[in-house]
Amino acid sequence: MGDRIKSGDELIAQELLSENYTKDNKLSKNDAVHQSNNTGSNSVNLISFKEWRETIKQHFPFLVLASEAGLSLFAQLLIKDVRNPFALVLVDVPSSGKTICLNFFSSDINAYSTDGFTPASFVSQASNVKKEKLADIDLLPRITDKVLIVRDLAPLFGQRDDDLLKNMAVMTRVLDGEGLELDGGVHGKRGYTGDYLFMFLAASTPISPRIFKTMGNLGSRLFFLSIDSKTKSEESLIDQLINTSWKEKENICKRATQDYLLTLYQKYPEGIDWDKTKDSRECLSIIARCAMVLSRLRAPINIWREETGDTETYSYQTPVVEKPDRINQLLYNLARGHALASGRTNVSTDDLLLVVNTCFDSAPLNRSKLFRLFIENGGVLTTTQISEKLNYSRPAVLKDMESFKVLGIVELSEEHTSEPGRPEKTMKLKKEFGWFLSPECARYLLTD
Repeated sequence: MGDRIKSGDELIAQELLSENYTKDNKLSKNDAVHQSNNTGSNSVNLISFKEWRETIKQHFPFLVLASEAGLSLFAQLLIKDVRNPFALVLVDVPSSGKTICLNFFSSDINAYSTDGFTPASFVSQASNVKKEKLADIDLLPRITDKVLIVRDLAPLFGQRDDDLLKNMAVMTRVLDGEGLELDGGVHGKRGYTGDYLFMFLAASTPISPRIFKTMGNLGSRLFFLSIDSKTKSEESLIDQLINTSWKEKENICKRATQDYLLTLYQKYPEGIDWDKTKDSRECLSIIARCAMVLSRLRAPINIWREETGDTETYSYQTPVVEKPDRINQLLYNLARGHALASGRTNVSTDDLLLVVNTCFDSAPLNRSKLFRLFIENGGVLTTTQISEKLNYSRPAVLKDMESFKVLGIVELSEEHTSEPGRPEKTMKLKKEFGWFLSPECARYLLTD
């Protein structure tokens, strides 16, 4: 584990080399190491999780959960038995603060930050580079035991279907954490096998249904978390121009994040052997429930409508529903990372807000909205209720209702009324998902 996280002296040396500790960046590396050996831990501003969180909350309150999620990814690198890369994408409209949140972490010594990338860069097959030089440009060995931060994933998601499928297939394999081997026409077979653990933190604008369908057919490895920033009023926008600039506030939060990560690295210089027996079984049950429902919510399914006279039916292909085991492990790792980042070595209810909302946000948007509406409405919904509350057309509502039925999430029934028009359909959440209707679940669920 010692080679996965830099030592305290190396971390302090890195800080001394940064512009926060040097004038015009003229201090040499040897000078920095020498100073770090003489200054000890006093050169690092050790802060608590509470102090870090209050700093984020004071300057960017709407980024607190997203920042905690980012911190959780770095903390997972400290847990010795974590072998699965966790890939999290922060989602919201443009200018919502996604990049600001990523910038909090971008300068950390265990971060590899880029504005954009292609999955082909993990193991290069560039024809204009000599084979013996390709290892120097391969991305995979450079991000091993680090957090790969990609500020904009939208260009990848915006590719043509064929290119998207090819690139997501590479992403899927790399996110198994077992390396990647590729065969190319110019350089033949090359790549890496073994333990290639890394974390992936990115940002994107809202994800289209076709992305979820492509990922689902391959076996989705990406998780999503919605920032859901609120639209500012005119007064708020005016205040924003007068008060402290966002860049100044961003730098304050960035520095606090660096200080807290250094605090974590100093506390666990060799990582941590996680004692799973100390984790609350009740919390593990909630994580398992989230894994079970997410495996169904994000399963790809093809449904089409068929009409014969006044009769309306829906046909579908058998859905490909992944087993919940991988999701279960990854959500557990996310909870453990959050616990460790929070100063604990056991999973508790304090870690479930992040887990539950990551679960819901990692489903296609229409399904996520419908499932949240289920919770708000006590587990029973009609065609009219869904159409009115979500502003969906009747055909779209009926298609989603049929999808939930095929995925085994609800029981669907048809009620004939005296009102003119087609019969009203009602769906009821199955008992196996009853926990999501409980007050306990409501405590963890962020609402508008």
